[in-house]
Order: sequence, then structure tokens, then C-alpha cells
Amino acid sequence: MSTDEYTTVRLPKELMEEVDKILKRGVMGYKSRAEFIKEAMREKLKTLPREVLEQLPLEHFNICDEGVRVLDRSLANEHSRGRIIDVYFRPENAWCEYCELTDCRHVKFALSLPEVRKIIREKGWEIRKKIKET
Repeated sequence: MSTDEYTTVRLPKELMEEVDKILKRGVMGYKSRAEFIKEAMREKLKTLPREVLEQLPLEHFNICDEGVRVLDRSLANEHSRGRIIDVYFRPENAWCEYCELTDCRHVKFALSLPEVRKIIREKGWEIRKKIKET
């Protein structure tokens, strides 16, 4: 996997100390913090009801060089299960056609997608400076 396919997470120091104790003792053969945490997250995801995972409010629907189509389930009504929102890429920013903003939750979601980050990086656009590297 490339570094584009990874992210970092800040965790409380006390929690990491507990993980470090497990590693030090060699419990269940864990060799690294990442190995332990990935397995813990996978186990937690297994316990979440499928309908919760399927009903996350934002989901990318389609991606191309010009932008992203985002399904926003929070905009559901009696006629639909959500609304498709277009977020367009421009050299200086990304723009949400629904909110008519360059800094809304749809834009933030779109810029969080690894595929989008790759497109923007390859184009060398200034917008890459606005992407939070987490």
C-alpha cells in the first residue's frame, strides 16, 4: 500500500500505554501498535449493525478528474433516500454546488477521499495545500 492509503489518529496517552503493555508482554503475538489497533478496529466494525454502516450520511458516488458526486443521506425525504451533491475541483479550491461554498462538509468529505487527493496531487493544484494531512 502507498502512503496515500494510510492516515494517522491521535489517541490518549493512557490508552497507548495500555497497548504498549500488551506489546511488551507479547500477548497474543502482537508486534506493533498498528497491528493491535487495526485488529481492534476490525473487531469493533464487526459488531456494528450492517444498517448503521450502510446508512452513513455521506458516501462518494462517483469520482472523475473534474469532481466528485457525493450521496448525502442526511438530505433524505419521503421521495428519496438522499441527494446527490456535486463537488467540483478547481486549481485554487473545491466548490460544492449544493451549499455554494468552498468550505462545507461536502467539500471536506470529498477532499478526505484518497482518490481525490491523488487527482489533486497529480494536477499540482494549489488546493492540495488546503487538504488536511491527518
